[in-house]
Amino acid sequence: MFNVFKGALLALVREKSVFIWSLAFPLILSTMFVFMFANLDEAGQFEPIPTAVVADENYDAAPGFSEMIDTLAEPGADQMLDVARVATEQEARDLMSGNDAAGAGYFNISGDGAAGYFTVDADGMPTVHVKAGVTPDSLDSAYQSILKTIGDGYVRNAALIEDVAAENPAALADMAAVEKLLDAGDLTEKIDVTQNPPKESVRYFFALLGMAALFGGQIGMIAICRTQPNLSALGARRAVGALSRAKTLTATLAASWVLTFACIAIAYLYIRFVAGVDFGGRDAICIAVIAAAALTATAFGTLLGSLPKIDESVKGGMLSGIVCFASLFAGLYGSPTMKLADTVNAAVPAAQLVNPAVQISQAFYSIMYYDTYQRTIEHILILLAMAAVLFAASALFIRRQRYASL
Repeated sequence: MFNVFKGALLALVREKSVFIWSLAFPLILSTMFVFMFANLDEAGQFEPIPTAVVADENYDAAPGFSEMIDTLAEPGADQMLDVARVATEQEARDLMSGNDAAGAGYFNISGDGAAGYFTVDADGMPTVHVKAGVTPDSLDSAYQSILKTIGDGYVRNAALIEDVAAENPAALADMAAVEKLLDAGDLTEKIDVTQNPPKESVRYFFALLGMAALFGGQIGMIAICRTQPNLSALGARRAVGALSRAKTLTATLAASWVLTFACIAIAYLYIRFVAGVDFGGRDAICIAVIAAAALTATAFGTLLGSLPKIDESVKGGMLSGIVCFASLFAGLYGSPTMKLADTVNAAVPAAQLVNPAVQISQAFYSIMYYDTYQRTIEHILILLAMAAVLFAASALFIRRQRYASL
């Protein structure tokens, strides 16, 4: 039986065509993803808000406000504002309008210009000026809300200090009491709700692994076709050999699973170390998912390979079509398909239970973002159940095949 396993493995390795879709395709596509999604993750990160400040006499006469602006614009991880100080309000308007000539040499103003600008009146109170016609769901709308919150917070605290000074001037001598008065306290606690920081690009790599795994089914399909006496001379020789048909099929399927597992593992390692996709340091459970995915792919290819009276090239076309269609609902083909996949999964949750591409991609997703392996194990069990059903269906076709002569 080992000799049959070894022979089947060597025969599959010599089939150069199996490596085109099972290995070369995911490596090439993942390389393309690296360049396509190079800036995708950074696009969702918070950047300091480009803001103009009219630094006139009123601004200089309000040291409290200027100190607050300096603090918010201080470079570092907590920097909130990217400030340009200008002499006149007209210059601030030019910056807000996106005038590149006006913005040159100030700060990182580009494209749409500053989100807004501050002016200070004769009483030392700031006023925020923002663009008109901004859509509610745009980034500028969020920036404007933050600028308004900053201005309102300063005005509120200044009014509070004035009230205290009017009622009890001596209280202002105690700086600790003043700080406590102005400190609103942290009403929220920052926590991490996922195991790793969310990244938009990794979902495409997970979907790619799902597609690559299913394309590995071509190995199982070719392996089964090579065991059929009417399709392969090797199959004819094995049919008249001393080893039983069941043992021959078992050894052949084991060889195809090993090769499929190796191809997916190589693709995973390439994505992990060359493409730089972090799987949260959980490589062991990732290998378990790959093993289950390889088994499901082998079973899928076995079912197609066992279909009677269909040419091998037609079976290959059927496999490619099914894999590409299944990958659509894993969101592989861009943002529109990712939204479609999310919509379908939300509207018809049962649909993902019969889609191995979705199960494989979701298994890697759960590894990345969940703090326990419960969801991952659920996906693995679903993949194993799929493999069992596909193998059972394959057995029905194979058992019914009889040959009048070899």
